[in-house]
Amino acid sequence: MSKNVYLISVEMIKARTAIHGNIDPELVKPEIKTAQDMYILPLIGTALYTKIQTDIQATGTTTGVYKTLLDDYIADTLVWYTLSELSVTLSFQFWNKGVARKVGDFTELPSMNELIDLQNKYKNRAEFYANRTRLYLKENSTLFTEYLNPGSGSDTIQPDGNSFTMPLWLGDNENKKSFEERFQGNKPSC
Repeated sequence: MSKNVYLISVEMIKARTAIHGNIDPELVKPEIKTAQDMYILPLIGTALYTKIQTDIQATGTTTGVYKTLLDDYIADTLVWYTLSELSVTLSFQFWNKGVARKVGDFTELPSMNELIDLQNKYKNRAEFYANRTRLYLKENSTLFTEYLNPGSGSDTIQPDGNSFTMPLWLGDNENKKSFEERFQGNKPSC
């Protein structure tokens, strides 16, 4: 299902963000692919994702409404999701002796908490653009039949209706009762 087709380029990320120009593109590409599969695929659904990838694979680009969707909505979303994934990835790399943190001359390394804060900052931006993408797709759903009909196979991913994550656990659903159920029979007398 997921092809090795990049919806955005490393150059686009470098042009739109504060990422330094000398970063090896081979370190960025896996994060683009991961962000596409983890965030864009659930955002737009299997059929639309496959359609865009197939167009790019065949001609190097998309056309018409798909080009507008990719250039004006998905690209911004993907840029920031990729950057959120890169904040830790670029700090730690796998070497033949294990995972190491590279240190350059005249640099100060951020703490892990600072890296997580940076990752969250970029993920918040990505979620903002993901919400714009979702609203655009809902408003123009008749233009994107693949969005409305993502498929029905066991590996089909339906478009997600929520673009924001909430890292807060509210408890189990098993013990939840409605307000009326909890207080039925225990109504105060007047």
